[in-house]
Amino acid sequence: MRGIGTIDWFYRWNPPSLALHIQMDSEAVLYGSDESRESTAMVDLLNELGVAFVYRPVNRDPSAMREWEQLDGERVPLLRVGKNTIIRGFDRIKVQQLIGWVGC
Repeated sequence: MRGIGTIDWFYRWNPPSLALHIQMDSEAVLYGSDESRESTAMVDLLNELGVAFVYRPVNRDPSAMREWEQLDGERVPLLRVGKNTIIRGFDRIKVQQLIGWVGC
């Protein structure tokens, strides 16, 4: 498993065209911490599902910390999609439901 510390804080991953079914019409921002295993797991999940996102490390970036706090950030990871959708903590099922992923 790749350590989250290796991720550039404005990390963007361009999903394959198969991920066009994603029901998100806005940018996804993931607030996380280098010390959080759940943040690493969320990064891996989003990559696995082909979700384009921006990673903001609250432990290294003061502006990311302020944004996270304004979203009532109590824990990481916190995934914000657009202006209205927030998932707090690592929740595989909620992320899959959000993007319309259907498992076998």
